[in-house]
Amino acid sequence: MGKSMLESTKTNSILRGFLSVGFLLSAGVLGVASIALRPGMRALSVYYRKESIAIRKPLSEFDISRLPSFKNGWVRSDIPPDDIETDEYAIIRLSAEQKTTIPREVVLFVTYYSDPNSKVPHTPDVCSRQGGAILRDMRSITIDIPVLLRSTVKARLLLAQYQGYDEAIIFCFYADGRFRNSREQVRWDIGMPGNRHVYFSKIETVARYPTDESPDAAIELCKKLFAEAAPVLISDHFPTPEQVRR
Repeated sequence: MGKSMLESTKTNSILRGFLSVGFLLSAGVLGVASIALRPGMRALSVYYRKESIAIRKPLSEFDISRLPSFKNGWVRSDIPPDDIETDEYAIIRLSAEQKTTIPREVVLFVTYYSDPNSKVPHTPDVCSRQGGAILRDMRSITIDIPVLLRSTVKARLLLAQYQGYDEAIIFCFYADGRFRNSREQVRWDIGMPGNRHVYFSKIETVARYPTDESPDAAIELCKKLFAEAAPVLISDHFPTPEQVRR
């Protein structure tokens, strides 16, 4: 019995020795890892840090002649930058080429941002309410753009009622080469590691129509302008994929 207890005590001592050595080794490894981790994390943070990138061509120089279905563009450039959080924008009032189109007037509103820390400005559903509108409808739609490789784009449609008239509003974001129809998707793109540079744009088309009439014609006019303007913005204004890559 005494011999058995002695052997047991000896075994426990050996186990405690191994555990002590193991603990010390583990603590040492963790200490070395923590020392090496800090500079490694700093290096990764620097490497993956996003940077701004300038637009290739100012939006104020948008070539209206590239829109085959529209003419008589009138550019507005008097919005305070603080109101839309950028000084790179264009608001262009256009007329449909076909005189029989009703409504005939439609507006293209485009903004450009390149701040990695941007929270993404308000979308029309927020801004229209702040302007006194009542939202009658809000839903997702698809727009066919045959000239793009991705020929179908998902956008958002709003029907807003004001005093004496209604508006059909179609909008979509273009972030780092992708169409996005929500602020959350754009924020996700901005925060994801990958490209060195970051940018996004909000493309919006607006047409008014009488409150007591169907919005269908105004919606189709907005869709047509979006489908013709988006390829021009991508080819002439927004940075190329090669420019934003790491």
